[in-house]
Order: sequence, then structure tokens, then C-alpha cells
Amino acid sequence: MTVQTHPHVSRDLRLAARQGLLPARGGGWLAGFGNMFAKELGEWFRTRRWLWQLLIWLIILNGFVAFLLFGLPALATIYPELKPDAEGIFPGLPPEVGATYMYFSIVVMTGTLGAIILAQDEIIQEKQSGTAAWILSKPAARQAFILTKLLSNAIGVLVFIVAIPGLILLGEIFLATHKVQSLAPFLAGVGLVWLALFFYISMVIMLGVLFESRGPVLGIAFGVMFGGMILRNYIPQILYVLPLSMESIALMVVQGMPLPAMFISQVIATAVLSVVFLLVALWRFQHVEL
Repeated sequence: MTVQTHPHVSRDLRLAARQGLLPARGGGWLAGFGNMFAKELGEWFRTRRWLWQLLIWLIILNGFVAFLLFGLPALATIYPELKPDAEGIFPGLPPEVGATYMYFSIVVMTGTLGAIILAQDEIIQEKQSGTAAWILSKPAARQAFILTKLLSNAIGVLVFIVAIPGLILLGEIFLATHKVQSLAPFLAGVGLVWLALFFYISMVIMLGVLFESRGPVLGIAFGVMFGGMILRNYIPQILYVLPLSMESIALMVVQGMPLPAMFISQVIATAVLSVVFLLVALWRFQHVEL
């Protein structure tokens, strides 16, 4: 039975249908997950958002690597004074290794900023606008609401910030060096980069549940990021628990190098803390007045 054929469909159900979100029947902690998840993914892939995200990250990530691999050497042939700079782009590293490390470094830094900004409104805006209260007044579980926000952003970030630019990077490296990167180690390195971004996405989702405004959410997330980058110079033990060296870990994995205990601990702690953030968000959201 559809919204169009039922003679007694309520006004709010018709409104939900126009927005692509239909309340699901039934109970359970995943009630309404399918409809909400389809709606959240639709905001990434069925609007112009995907195009803008794709262009932004291709320009930031692949554009910068392309300049280092092709642009600067070309300029050095025109302006000889730039030749030392072109030859010293990746000091002591083969071009394919240097380009990969540069990509990992940029995507961890700018990708983290992007992930925080993209996710910071997911819960706050829904609470402030009353949308969350409206959705959850239907047969939709609060746990499903949080999970759809987390997973949709994790998938969007994976596709547009990590996966597509990463695959294009392989093409850039091949064109510059005529060498083919081993795909499996590269994908493992890319997965570690995505894990670092997922850490911040889950943190921001949790903070959106705990706070009522964007200020604390952005302040704490950026504080962990930039504060951690400063503190690691004075308290290196922080590298055991926070994803502050994930670009180096990813490069070591790509090169097949063994990881020191500190880096192994960092990967495990990043995954565990991401799950903890999710569990806190799920638990707290059960008790939030909307």
C-alpha cells in the first residue's frame, strides 16, 4: 500500500514522502534504519553535493600532487633557478614514494578538517530545527538515527576524500614514473587514512549529541587535532592513543615495513576510541530530551 493509494494518509506522512523519508513500521533498535539511511546517502549522492565534494578534493589533493610531479619540473625547464627546488621535492625518496607520502600527509590534514566540518551539523542542526524530534516521533529508533548519520558521513568521506583521489594518485604516479604501485598495500594504507578520518567523524557525532551548539563541537574536535599535533612534540606517548602519525603509518604499510609498537598501538587505539565514541553517542542520545 502506498502513500498515494491509502485514503487516510496523514499530512506529516505525505510531507515525509516528499522528502524521501517514510516512517517504518515495527520496532527494535534499528527501526527505520533503511529509510533514514537512504535519505542520508541521498544527500551525498543524489544532490549536487557529490559534484562539489569531488571537485574540491580532486583540486586540493590531486591538484597539489600533480603540481609537484609535473608542474614544478615543467617550470624548472623554463626558469632554471627553480631547478634545485624541483629536484629537492622529495629529498631522499623515489618520486613514487614521495608522492604517496605527500598525498597521505595532505589527506590526513585537510581531510580531517573536511570531515569535522562536514559532520559538525549532522546532529546539532537536526536538534535545533526540530527535525530530530519529528523523525523520532515516528516508528524510528534513536540508535538507527545516530548510525545513519555516522555511516553516511563515513561513506561520503571514504568515496570523495580518500578512495577516488587515491585511485587518481596511482594514475599520476604511473604517468610521472611509469611504475605501477602494488594495489593491496596501497589500499591498506588508504584504509588507515580513512580510519583516522572516521575517528574524527565518530567524535563529532558524539559531541553533537552531548552539546547543543556548534562551538563546543568544533572547539573540542579541532583542539584534539591541533592540540595533539603540538603535544606530540613534548609528550610523544600521546602517539600511542591518538591518530597523529597515520600518514607515516600508512606509508610504512604501503612500503611493507614493520610497524613499531607505538604505531601498532595507535592504530588499535584509534579503532577502539572510534567505537567508544559511537557507544557514548548511542547511550546518551537515548536520554536526550528533544
